[in-house]
Amino acid sequence: MAYIGHRCNCGHSDLQHSQTGEGKTLGSCSASFNPCNCGPIPEPEVIPTFNTKGKQVERVIAPGGGLPSASGNPVVKTCPCDACTALYEQLASA
Repeated sequence: MAYIGHRCNCGHSDLQHSQTGEGKTLGSCSASFNPCNCGPIPEPEVIPTFNTKGKQVERVIAPGGGLPSASGNPVVKTCPCDACTALYEQLASA
């Protein structure tokens, strides 16, 4: 399923960065061999995810909800900031 989050200058999502300064900036990137320290969190976007067959999943996880693992347990929690919540409400009402 897709989720609402933030993408940094290196192109990776906020789920791949440590959070610093009460979630206002993105710290080092765990998806890069060359660690980056990105600036303030940019505006949120719907970040697509794909199923095991490579097809994009359209359902969007609510901010603060978990991305499920193969066992169904949440692995990480998505960003619950005001901007992410507002984008989710806009998409849900459309």
